[in-house]
Amino acid sequence: MEIYDLSYDPRDPLYDLPDMPGVRWGVQIFTTRNLYQLDPAQVSLTDGGMTLAASGLSWAGQQQRSPGEVIVHISRDGDAYQWRIQARHAEPIKAVKLMLWGLPVSAFEQGWWQPTSTAARTAIPTLTAPVRWNYPWREWLTPWACAGEQDGSPLICVSFRDREVRAKRLYTHLPPYADGQPVLELIFEEDARRWGSSIAACEMRLRVTDRLADVDADFAAHLAFVEDAYGLQSWETRSDVPDWMRDIKLVLNLHGQHWTGYVFNTFDQMAQTLRTLTQHVPGHNILAYLPGFEGRYYYAYPHYRPGEALGGDAAFRRLVAEADRLGVKLMPMFGMHGANVQVYPDYERSAFRSRTNSYLTLVNFPDWDTDRFGEDDQVFLNPGEPIFRQHLMEQVSAIVRDYGVSGVFLDTSACWFNDPRHNLYEGYQKLIADLHERHPGLLVAGEGWFDALLAVLPVNQSWLGVDRHFKYPQILSRYGRALGHLAEGAPGPVSTGVHERGFTYRVAGPVTPGHIASVGIADDAMTRYVDEVIAACRAAVG
Repeated sequence: MEIYDLSYDPRDPLYDLPDMPGVRWGVQIFTTRNLYQLDPAQVSLTDGGMTLAASGLSWAGQQQRSPGEVIVHISRDGDAYQWRIQARHAEPIKAVKLMLWGLPVSAFEQGWWQPTSTAARTAIPTLTAPVRWNYPWREWLTPWACAGEQDGSPLICVSFRDREVRAKRLYTHLPPYADGQPVLELIFEEDARRWGSSIAACEMRLRVTDRLADVDADFAAHLAFVEDAYGLQSWETRSDVPDWMRDIKLVLNLHGQHWTGYVFNTFDQMAQTLRTLTQHVPGHNILAYLPGFEGRYYYAYPHYRPGEALGGDAAFRRLVAEADRLGVKLMPMFGMHGANVQVYPDYERSAFRSRTNSYLTLVNFPDWDTDRFGEDDQVFLNPGEPIFRQHLMEQVSAIVRDYGVSGVFLDTSACWFNDPRHNLYEGYQKLIADLHERHPGLLVAGEGWFDALLAVLPVNQSWLGVDRHFKYPQILSRYGRALGHLAEGAPGPVSTGVHERGFTYRVAGPVTPGHIASVGIADDAMTRYVDEVIAACRAAVG
């Protein structure tokens, strides 16, 4: 999504933050029709500047006036400030923004980072490149961030504390009307099902310090809140992790059939791969992941049976039996959202809708056939919608019941959409709870992760790479495990198999805490490049 901005000075009224000289704050309100600001003539401040009440609003850079109300309560938690913003308007309100001006410039110049940032990676806003992070999405996996890196110099911590999974955004820029000074924005978006005449934002927090120990403590407090809010359990004690998963040290991505119909491995070839590799690494350390097992990858979604071109039912049963004999666990892949409208005509009932419920939202439509344009028939469906959730439940359950696989993988599970008809996270909770109730001991894994998602999916493929050194690795390692991604290339010509990337040239380094390496098997990986495959597997198991 491109970044756009206002082409004028909005002239928001700003208010001093008590006991923090030079820092000012302001509020904006967003309805489904417009951006509204505080009308300074109708604002009163009490409690020493810690409570604001606005009995009217403005818009268009203070050129127009509008009825509406805003109440802001600021409180202190030690040296941290906490904002709670409430607003009312005749139009449906979708979001509120807290703006912070006058924060230490040196912290912005050192850059923003978050728990999953690396030591060498900070985001520094410039005149032409603002910083924008969206939660929950791959660029912001828990809504906490820090600017600045050096002990003894200013450090800025910001966070949201919300007991629900709702959209949040961090945005920092250098608008021309700010005289070259950076402006920080924290945006809270309400669940689209509740857009109405009032909004009450979750707590937004600011802490400025010059001690890295305070930053560590601030994140620890944030993580403790997240853990309590979403019921996160430690990896060692959580009941949705089968005992065998704790022995897994290697994931084999055994690619099946491409969208175009090309077969990378039949089920019998997969079984032979397992026989070969278990001569070099213990079978109980291997999780065999089966993308494209259902036939044409993504084309068959959301229907799942062993693909005929791969050998069908009989060959799949032989693969399961051989994996059991060797001690290898199998995990076939299913789409959490994906559907082909040609094979699932009832898609509109459960397809993601725009936040205002005015149109169908298209999400991921790769160019599978290389006509250099995305395919037209791939849509994403919301498992929060009961009929699709039940369809997916029965499809997954049938494979587990009929073949006795030990795990299932739900693709694209970390995608987030504020669907006005059905809450996505609640759909995840219901689907996964139903799977566990029907199949006790089943591993349910996903693709990508964010903080609250770790509460329901303990194992997920990594969107960030298995060799990335997190600033705070405990955000993952305390609760879950991340696997090498499907798109990591197979030894040899680095084919990504069924994945749409095609070929990749990234070589992953040693895995970091909480991560498990993967090795892709596609095309001639087990013939021409078998020695390279064996070496990679041995290195992963150690």
